[in-house]
Amino acid sequence: MKKTIALLVASLAFTVCLFSSFTPEKVTLSPKKVTRRGVVTVTKNFTTSNGLAAVATLQYTTGQVYSSITVTIQGEGNVPLTSVSHSSGPIYADTFEGYKAGSYYEYFVDVLVTGNPTIGWQIGDASAEAVVI
Repeated sequence: MKKTIALLVASLAFTVCLFSSFTPEKVTLSPKKVTRRGVVTVTKNFTTSNGLAAVATLQYTTGQVYSSITVTIQGEGNVPLTSVSHSSGPIYADTFEGYKAGSYYEYFVDVLVTGNPTIGWQIGDASAEAVVI
């Protein structure tokens, strides 16, 4: 009986040690920063195809449609964006495109915004393709 209990305790300890080494995959979320009461700023950092740091930013007031979206490329400045598609439904998906002629590259930017006024807004994807001038 003591031997059986000792084996059970040993196997339980082994199982706990084995499974405690597994950690769940980390989920990265778009950081949200509340600046004023009800105003939310969402940012997404990304890298252009030629390695420059870039950031997409949108702002919205809780319960409303987002009011501004911008993309800034390090050393090149802001990229003007144009809305190219809107998909309605329970969760909206809006696509924006932008173009910026830089010092040595042209940048073609794509941004996807998803969400709705009830659940809030997020930047689903952002990318910038650099083409040598």
